[in-house]
Amino acid sequence: MKPIKSMYLKLKTVDKSLGLKALACGLVFSVVCAVAGFDARCNEIRDSVLRLHILANSDAEVDQELKLYVRDEVLKVSGTVFGDCENETDAAISAKQNINLLTETAQNAVFEKGFSYPVTVTVAESWFNNRTYDDFTLPAGNYEAVKIVIGEGEGHNWWCVMFPAVCLPAAAKGDNDADISSVLSEKESEIVKAPKKYFAAFRVVEIYEQAKNSLGKLFAK
Repeated sequence: MKPIKSMYLKLKTVDKSLGLKALACGLVFSVVCAVAGFDARCNEIRDSVLRLHILANSDAEVDQELKLYVRDEVLKVSGTVFGDCENETDAAISAKQNINLLTETAQNAVFEKGFSYPVTVTVAESWFNNRTYDDFTLPAGNYEAVKIVIGEGEGHNWWCVMFPAVCLPAAAKGDNDADISSVLSEKESEIVKAPKKYFAAFRVVEIYEQAKNSLGKLFAK
């Protein structure tokens, strides 16, 4: 009887171990599915906005002040560029069509302040970390963006959203009523407006998107 009892105990231990492993795998699968679902929502958010990314020449105070002046001058012409746009696709196309206007505006702003830094403006995908603004948070990932590089572009960045025009109050002293929710679904608006509720999910998605971005660069070489 002892060999049979011993074998029974071993089988019971194996069954318990397999059960725990199955439970762990189930939990991991559930988490992966939840993250994938949340990231899909985040992807809809990414596809709905056109970001603005300005890189200052350096971290020197004068260069940081210049960056904000360039920002304000560029945002002043954004109504001309994006006034008739209904979605992010329209906005990206219009930004590319008006690249000369955006470049000229940014370059003239630099010259007006007595600097000779060259300015380059491009419209392309750029990587962004999780970013919280006054009343909303955008998830990390790659976004279509207007990227302005002043001089060496080695100073602290400035980010916001060009479409919809939620950046405009920075230049127009609050004369604009654009809201990020105007281009998002009800669920997507809830996500960006309640970042504390989705804090853990935002962080996991950021790690996931960083890994995906790094792998993309690695395989692109």
